[in-house]
Amino acid sequence: MFFHSKEWKNALLFFSFVVLASVFWALQYYRQKFEFEVPVRVFYEHVPPEIAISDSLPKEIKLQVQDTGSAYLSYMIKKKRSLFVTVDLEAISLYNTYYLVDRPVLYSLIGKKLFASTQLTAFSPDKIEINYSPLVQKEVPVTIQGTIAPASGYLFSDSIRIEPDQVVVYGSQSALDTLREIRTMPLDYRITNTGWSVSADLQVPEGIHPAVGRVKLSASIEEYTEKIFEIPVRCNNLPSNRKIHFFPSFVEVAVKVGLSKYAQLSKSDFEIAVDYNKLRMKNSTNCSLTLTHKPLEVESYRIIPNVIEFLIEQKGNE
Repeated sequence: MFFHSKEWKNALLFFSFVVLASVFWALQYYRQKFEFEVPVRVFYEHVPPEIAISDSLPKEIKLQVQDTGSAYLSYMIKKKRSLFVTVDLEAISLYNTYYLVDRPVLYSLIGKKLFASTQLTAFSPDKIEINYSPLVQKEVPVTIQGTIAPASGYLFSDSIRIEPDQVVVYGSQSALDTLREIRTMPLDYRITNTGWSVSADLQVPEGIHPAVGRVKLSASIEEYTEKIFEIPVRCNNLPSNRKIHFFPSFVEVAVKVGLSKYAQLSKSDFEIAVDYNKLRMKNSTNCSLTLTHKPLEVESYRIIPNVIEFLIEQKGNE
């Protein structure tokens, strides 16, 4: 058979020598030092929002290093994703327009990321030059974009709180002249817990740099009930020689009120008044009603009926 023949034995011996030679070559390769290139990503932190950097900053530094073959494989496989340096720009002065991250600083940052056996021979760029200009600042209010509503059967105990409710933003004069507010990113919340709070990112227009990137929103909710008052309909600016009749002259006002404030609300907190000058210009004898005075915490109410009839009479023989 072939596997017992002389040719098979010779081939097996030959392949054994090849494998052995490959093993010796690999061992020699892993132990031998040689030069290779390693890319390092660059990130920047603590960039002052009060400045605008004129030129794009380098995102990568290419290193020329010497080390063994095993170190080379490690850099290419294990450290390819995790090899980066972070440049701190907190020391940038607002009174200058140029900042230099010099070679010794970069050398120190890079050296901390390399193996102890690795020799750094060169890197490019070997310094980072930053040209920048100061920005104008302005304080603007924060507004909520989207919907935040209490769950069914609940209402807000007070208004939604925004912290901070105003933020300092930086930008060019032309950009800030048209900026009236900073909105949150679109929100959609149905609140079910009484002590609700979330963090919301800000939607920042292009060319604007806020001092803070997010705000805290919080609100309190409570169960509500409905309270009904009988309110007279009044008429403002009624001349002394005129008399007005409303049909009906009293209407019901049903308001949604939180349980904690139910006992605090009274009839005197509400007013329904219509303007005589508007009534006399009407072509009909009907007028719509709305509350002309109410407590701030009352946001939802119904007037029953909300449309009534009126009759204007002249007093005496005038």
